[in-house]
Amino acid sequence: MKRYICKIVVFVLVLVPLSIVAQDIDKGLALDKNKDSKIVGQDTTVSAPFFSGAAGWTFPFGEMGNRYSSFFNLDATLGWKTSSNWLYMLDFCFQFGSNNVKQLDKILSGLYTSDSNPFIIGEDGTDAGVVGYNRNLSLSFGIGRLIPLSLSNPNSGIMITLNGGFIQHQIIYQYTLSTVHALEGDYAYGYDRQMRGPMASIMLGYMHISKKTYANWYAGIQFYSAWTKMTRDYQFDLMSGDDKTYTDYMLTLKLGWMFPFFGRKADKIYFY
Repeated sequence: MKRYICKIVVFVLVLVPLSIVAQDIDKGLALDKNKDSKIVGQDTTVSAPFFSGAAGWTFPFGEMGNRYSSFFNLDATLGWKTSSNWLYMLDFCFQFGSNNVKQLDKILSGLYTSDSNPFIIGEDGTDAGVVGYNRNLSLSFGIGRLIPLSLSNPNSGIMITLNGGFIQHQIIYQYTLSTVHALEGDYAYGYDRQMRGPMASIMLGYMHISKKTYANWYAGIQFYSAWTKMTRDYQFDLMSGDDKTYTDYMLTLKLGWMFPFFGRKADKIYFY
């Protein structure tokens, strides 16, 4: 845990200075190109809808951390940035791992052989090579605030967002060597530990918006809390259902690319 926290602190401390330097370089290049011109007025905040895609790596804690090791994160967001630097967003998130189910042997214990090297028998009588991974889906609405760090670029700065919505996560099984009929169709529901419930998150990061359509991005740390219950009435290894409400936590390091749809209004006037 301490190692993860140290990595996160280093990530934030490195990110902000680099982004400010990048802004200064862009500004310097622009001035070189227009060295014979004079700029009247200043940059102003813009209001624009945007689409963004983000990727990240997630570390689960709480009950989710008991079930899964870390996994990949993909986001698709539709949003609006206002001229007063408020952010409104609708976010869809898809998360998945790779053979990262911690309790695989326990959950599928009824399918394993009883010899010294247990395995799950496939339809051809050999080891089926069963692996499992998590699949998380969430939909949330968020509101945020952009705090500029420079008067010369009031559309870039520290970004803070709050989201609320719903999440569902479950185990997906794959047999890599031979088919296992006990994990197909409706039978798989008896082992998948599907959970669903409300979710809330907070994100702290940096957002960079420039005049260039393809030079807009954000990066940061997002913390999730979810309160989930099992949706299945019966799990084979438990020989019952589970009515408990579990608390899940996730910490995601995220990097996103934005595509704002700017209007035609210019916020600078150039003359020679």
